[in-house]
Amino acid sequence: MRFPLKRFIHNRLITAYVILAVFTPIASMACVISTPRTLIWEVSGNGLKSPSYVFGTIHALCPEEFVVPELVKKRLQETEQLSLEVDMDAPNFMAELMQSATLPAGKTLSTMLKPEDYNLLAQHLANTMQLDLKMFDNMKPFMLQSLLLSQLTECKAVSYEQRLIEMAHAQGKEVIGVETIREQLAAMDRLPQQMQTDMLVKTVKDMSAARASYLEMVKLYLAQDLDGLTDITKEDLTPEEYTLYEETFLVARNMRWIPVIEREAKAKPTFFAVGAGHLGGEQGVLELLRRKGYTVKPILE
Repeated sequence: MRFPLKRFIHNRLITAYVILAVFTPIASMACVISTPRTLIWEVSGNGLKSPSYVFGTIHALCPEEFVVPELVKKRLQETEQLSLEVDMDAPNFMAELMQSATLPAGKTLSTMLKPEDYNLLAQHLANTMQLDLKMFDNMKPFMLQSLLLSQLTECKAVSYEQRLIEMAHAQGKEVIGVETIREQLAAMDRLPQQMQTDMLVKTVKDMSAARASYLEMVKLYLAQDLDGLTDITKEDLTPEEYTLYEETFLVARNMRWIPVIEREAKAKPTFFAVGAGHLGGEQGVLELLRRKGYTVKPILE
């Protein structure tokens, strides 16, 4: 069972980011001032010989909505390497993904979920995707969330990460990451298991609401409205859940990324592409770089 499951997951997911795209909101941390409407920023000064760039992505879009702006293509061409959140070219990428996605020995979804919730999820997967929940019984809840992505987007989603990798390879550029897949998915383990399973069941119970919320996020992203993404996130989580989410998925990771961004930008001009939710706010990547002494300015054309 393990090999077919591994192959199935590899084929279903565009990238590891898609896993988190469903489970976690895209919104950025609350901003004190209005953020200019752009998704790409230039980072210069503080000893950098050449500028680097930070681009905010959304991890899943329908093909008809997907476009790589010319200003993004131009800045990628001007740099010497591409950095995503994780290096999907790493030879151990899939092995680490599978290891991080598997429940500890002795735990299964069937024991974590209430019987009625497990049956609800099993029926949903069988009716809508012709899948047997038993084949995922040793998978962590966020893996089940990833399977629901196509039902939220109602299309075969594409990602900026995959397209940027293709462009970087065509230009002979190296692809790196600001964190490992193990570090990224470890953030999920810091959420209480009850919170994880509750969010999974909530999605299945009200797919229409989950779909509407995700499509609203897409709309705000396409409008390059980083500030506007905040409120929709808070609507989906309790204040306690949002505080935990913000600290776990945004603040802690952003702060861990900054030394890596500094190191790589000093070594060579780099095009950094990370989730748009990591850019704005007082603890966002852009402000943290400013505090380090870098000049960070929006690219509007």
